[in-house]
Amino acid sequence: MTADALTGENLFQDPYPVYARLRKEAPVCLFPETSEWFVTRWADCQTIGLKDAIFGPSASSARPEARVMGMPNVLSMTGDEHKCLRVGIDENLTAEKVDSYVDRLARPVARRFIDEFRKRGSGDLTADLFEPISVRVIGDLIGLVDVDVETLTRWFHSLNGGLQRPSDPEAWAACERARAEIDAAMGPIIRRVTERPDHTLTSHVVHGGMPAGQVRGFDEIMPTMRVILLGGLQEPGHGAANAALGLLQNPGQAKAMAADPEGLSLRAYDEGLRWIAPIGVTPRLASDDFELAGTVIPKGASVAIVMASANRDEARFENADAFDLNRKRKPHASFGYRPHFCSGHYLSRQIGRISLEETFRSLSNLMLDPGREVVTKGWRFRGVLHLPARWNA
Repeated sequence: MTADALTGENLFQDPYPVYARLRKEAPVCLFPETSEWFVTRWADCQTIGLKDAIFGPSASSARPEARVMGMPNVLSMTGDEHKCLRVGIDENLTAEKVDSYVDRLARPVARRFIDEFRKRGSGDLTADLFEPISVRVIGDLIGLVDVDVETLTRWFHSLNGGLQRPSDPEAWAACERARAEIDAAMGPIIRRVTERPDHTLTSHVVHGGMPAGQVRGFDEIMPTMRVILLGGLQEPGHGAANAALGLLQNPGQAKAMAADPEGLSLRAYDEGLRWIAPIGVTPRLASDDFELAGTVIPKGASVAIVMASANRDEARFENADAFDLNRKRKPHASFGYRPHFCSGHYLSRQIGRISLEETFRSLSNLMLDPGREVVTKGWRFRGVLHLPARWNA
């Protein structure tokens, strides 16, 4: 079987050859293994993403997201219910609010991990640096200040495994264990902020957008908090790792980044999000028959907007398979589509910016370790899981 055949294993190992073939031969097609229709071209993804009246969020209990996150959650809601919940989620994630706290929240964390990491002279930029920075910053923002980095990292990897390999008994058992631990940790936090609201994201979700005297309870918010935990803990770290890989594969771009980390880190992070989308697909449900690219998507069908494929569409991005720090800036699809556009998009960019800025400023002569393998896997969620590197200690 060729590497570009549409199979779950090919997607997990490297989805981009599969997506390239689909864009050419079958831009809208049914993926039998998950019973969902893949939409892979940029223009077609835009069409589906912007037609919320026809392609609304999927509330199907058969989808892996429902099994892992629980229902209903912010991704499955629509209308006034969704708008009300988003008030609570978005309240402390606007650009203005994030700018007021992100530097003092994220930069000390990044510097603490980098200062210890720098002494080694070699290590895994993903597992030893970018993931720890990401989970510590987001964990603190949520209110999980007493949960260690190792546990937070295991949680998001386990939830991710449940989503990507739901038929694997070991992956699902790890996912269930993580869910139980998350619920046990979040229960006291939710009870506390219900009585004494604070600055944490959890507190905003409990209280935000609710009528006076009313709050959201544990069972109501936990499906959404699992969504936030998985996306929030995972995306900034993997986005930074994806960008770092792109830079380090091109010594000229890495040199430019090291010379001006403050000026180029945000551009590098955003190109990394386009090049390897940390969240690869977003689900929709067809409320009516709809013809797209010569194919009829039937009413009631589960649809996957393949954002990772849209980001590599040759019709949208020149030399789309390459990481290019100097690429002409165009919006990419990695944060999804309104009204479900990612609430944390600005925070993610700022954490990624700070992580890359501090890393390339502090690790002199940073380069890939030629004696160790870079490992990148996943398609619903994809990231550089292991990024071995060397530098001058």
